[in-house]
Amino acid sequence: MVSTTERHKHDDPHPRRGRGRRDPEGGRRRRARRPRHTPGDVVRAIVRTIGEILLTAGLLMLFYAGYEVYGGQWETDREQQELAQGLEEAWAEQEDTEPGPESEPLPGSADSRLYLPDLDLQWVVVNGTTQEDIRNSPGHYTEYDTGPGELGNYGVAAHRTPGLFWDIDQLDDGDVMVLEDGENFYTYEVFREETVDPSDVWVIEPDPFDDASDEHPERSLITLTTCAPKLNNTHRLIVWAELTETTPKSEGMPEPIAHMAPDADEDEDEE
Repeated sequence: MVSTTERHKHDDPHPRRGRGRRDPEGGRRRRARRPRHTPGDVVRAIVRTIGEILLTAGLLMLFYAGYEVYGGQWETDREQQELAQGLEEAWAEQEDTEPGPESEPLPGSADSRLYLPDLDLQWVVVNGTTQEDIRNSPGHYTEYDTGPGELGNYGVAAHRTPGLFWDIDQLDDGDVMVLEDGENFYTYEVFREETVDPSDVWVIEPDPFDDASDEHPERSLITLTTCAPKLNNTHRLIVWAELTETTPKSEGMPEPIAHMAPDADEDEDEE
């Protein structure tokens, strides 16, 4: 005989909640509870998010800085190749034409080739030292009308970046620089290096060490200028060298740069 209570229990289509449901094995299942977030959890999540953002920003800044220092070297190499080809063509045209009145060189146009054999580096030097002129090339100061090998001071500026004047701090007294124009090679010997303030423009005067010879310089100098220290521009690194020898191009490249001739690598491979 079924009691009234049991009958109502079986007949109720909506059993009362709150007592939990039984699993198939007869045990009582507990309802899952949502995790409760404490103020500490919220703070930790915010700090973690900020940290991830800062880390990403730091990596992007490092990537950008690396590109600024090293990534532009391929562009420098490309422009130097184009300038070198144009310079060789211009010199070839000079040989085939009668000498005439010299025209004023255009800003940014190729002027000469500079060799630093002790660092195994060479560049085409352009006319002018504006930011556009020296973006990917050393530039010749035009304040003084001094050409390669002439009496006075042939000043050259370049950025302190890989591919340009990054390593000229490694030049020492007695090291060699060579300038090339359409007719000759001019060999200079380094005799002084100095770090100065950006306002010290005396470094490119006709003879920075002899004020009396400004109008009539008695020796031929070349001066390299760049920023110092690396990755900064608070000062200027200056390297001076004096002309020791002039070699006509008809005699071939002078001994200090013979290994830098275009066909030098081919000769070594044949040996």
